Amino acid sequence: MYPNLRYAFYDILGLDIPALSLVQTYGFFLAVTFIACGLALRSDLLRREKLGILQGIEESKVVGGKITISDILSNVILGFLLGFKGLYALLNPTLFTGTQAKDNLLSMDHGYWWGGCLLAAIFVFLKYRDQQKIAAEYPSKQTIKEMVMPHQRVADIVIIAAISGLLGAKLLYMTEVEYSSWSAMIADFFSGSGLAVYGGFILAFVIVSWYIHAKKIPFRQLIDACAPAMILGTGVGRLGCHFSGDGDWGDPNPFAKPFEWLPDWLWAYSYPNNVMNENTLLDNCDYPADFGSHCYYLAEPVFPTPIYELIICLIIFWILWSLRHRVKFHGIVFSVYLIFTGLERFLLEMIRVNDDYSVGGLSLSQAQYIAIVLTCIGLVLTVFFVQKQRAMPAD
Repeated sequence: MYPNLRYAFYDILGLDIPALSLVQTYGFFLAVTFIACGLALRSDLLRREKLGILQGIEESKVVGGKITISDILSNVILGFLLGFKGLYALLNPTLFTGTQAKDNLLSMDHGYWWGGCLLAAIFVFLKYRDQQKIAAEYPSKQTIKEMVMPHQRVADIVIIAAISGLLGAKLLYMTEVEYSSWSAMIADFFSGSGLAVYGGFILAFVIVSWYIHAKKIPFRQLIDACAPAMILGTGVGRLGCHFSGDGDWGDPNPFAKPFEWLPDWLWAYSYPNNVMNENTLLDNCDYPADFGSHCYYLAEPVFPTPIYELIICLIIFWILWSLRHRVKFHGIVFSVYLIFTGLERFLLEMIRVNDDYSVGGLSLSQAQYIAIVLTCIGLVLTVFFVQKQRAMPAD
């Protein structure tokens, strides 16, 4: 396992690049997840626009004029912060990893003043150059109208979904944790660990729905376009859980491997060098001492559930990607997605490490209860939407 990319490059390529310790493996795959989601969503929105079933809206935009004081100040501040802390972190990565990272990040003693000034000047120059290009076409400030198509809003949708999704995932995870104090709870909130995927799904769904309503994008069309992207993102995101060894693994696998050719990491894996530091110390930790203390493995090999979820999600993605060409009534793809995502999570939770809750004599995990609700909603919506499609006039 690779707690950060420094581990990965050292193990795979034999290269020791200390600056890569700043890039956590889970965070890297999270970024890949949002890129994959954005590409899938953009592709389907473009398809719908070419078919003429999805249109843009005209919006007002202020352009032209000279560069403003606010433009200069915002670029100075952003450039300075990135230069002051960013360059220092790249050249002194060990100061920004581990327990001392937060203190060093907030300290004015750890930074390059020359780096801050240099990058601030570069940012202002680039902004001035861009403004001059616009001013060549629009010498004075004026308001123009432009057509904005739904696919042009993908970046905004992904950013909104990312922020609200991470917040929702963190908040739902925190409902399952008992904290000794308010300070412990706040510290956990700002930590990079502990996320519940359904919390992210629910809050992101609500916030993105509000955004697309404000931008007059047809709701059922957008959620249909998002469905394949979301299941793809779920699968890709699990790679981050697997390769970092963040504890999102299964129960101990008591069964013998059925086939010799089947690799251990696909059947029962011990997650060496996992980021959770559980639970048995390795006899030989092959990484240099300054890499960190991630020298543990699981004494009992477990089901590698993140890999199973990736495989299942890719299959579901293929089904939804194919289905979108065959349905006429918008909303069917998303309702089928709800069924599949609920079923895959309910089944995987049976072999995952989790806390169960007893409700009415039924003992299930929090994710399983939510999965049941989503599956039921998906079934009802699918039946309703399919009936609507059958009632549509034939072409």
